Amino acid sequence: MTERSEIPPLIDVQDLVADEFTDHPSDLSPVFPAPPAAAVAAIHQACLDTGFFVITGHGLDSEMARLFDQARDFFDQPQAAKEEIPRINRYGFIPHRRWAIDPVRQGSNTEYLDLGLGDEVPLPRLDGFKAAVRTYQRRALTVGARILVAIAAGLGAEPDFFATRMTNPQCRLRLLHYPAAEPGLDGTLPVPTESHTDYGALTLLATDGVAGLEVKPIGGEWTPVVAPAGSLVVNLGDMLARWSNDVYRSTPHRVVGPVGADRISIPFFVNPDPATVVDCIPACVTAERPCRYGPVTAGEFLASRIDSPAEPYIDRHDGPVRRLGPAQEVGGR
Repeated sequence: MTERSEIPPLIDVQDLVADEFTDHPSDLSPVFPAPPAAAVAAIHQACLDTGFFVITGHGLDSEMARLFDQARDFFDQPQAAKEEIPRINRYGFIPHRRWAIDPVRQGSNTEYLDLGLGDEVPLPRLDGFKAAVRTYQRRALTVGARILVAIAAGLGAEPDFFATRMTNPQCRLRLLHYPAAEPGLDGTLPVPTESHTDYGALTLLATDGVAGLEVKPIGGEWTPVVAPAGSLVVNLGDMLARWSNDVYRSTPHRVVGPVGADRISIPFFVNPDPATVVDCIPACVTAERPCRYGPVTAGEFLASRIDSPAEPYIDRHDGPVRRLGPAQEVGGR
């Protein structure tokens, strides 16, 4: 099941997600059979060790390819066309500060489009865009739900613990573009996304193969993530750490560069119903590990983290300086 000893580990989840895809958008919390023991053990160990793992065998290969094509088409548009998508209640388009027409909503060194499961903002008028986004969201949510079944089993909760809290999930799909960056005069690589932890329950990250993502496991050093083509990077968020009473932890990560090539990544943030109460899972509470957190609704917790400029669990500027090495030539893809 676990195919390498690298950080983060590579896990084949084919047996975990087999035959579970659905094209019914309302079926967001299906009842799943018990997960394979090997998958539970591999995911549980990865969550204990790093809070990050890379999955293959997820069945999303064609959906990922179509979505990356659509993301590239979107970001290749003229700036005015991209900024036609408004920013409403944390959904919509944020332009790169270098190119922004509307300075009020400019970002930093990236540009991105946040999309929910509904009609929070109008979608780009690109051929095939809506179908690619909605199909990917539905099927990625199914993969996320299966992983959460395995996580529930690993934590000693009922298999449907998370499924019963996902009848109206608050999920967000982000199309994220990192323009190619120039190193400093001393070869120092920029850090367009500084050290942070994700806020919610689970993140499924699709990458285009361009390097840049780094993680810092508990007690470990900053390590570049190696993700084979077509794989998904999975990481735990602060909400799941809270649910698990810190048996599992959300892991700091950042993005360095990219140098010589644009980078597109597509994180899918999987979160429960906003009204769900997040409290310590009973099996994660012992006399030696009393419950560390009070109850809070998922919606309140996410809003508090998204709206706060602080990173309460880490130093935002943590991480070593990276420099352009002899094997990294500017201009090559």
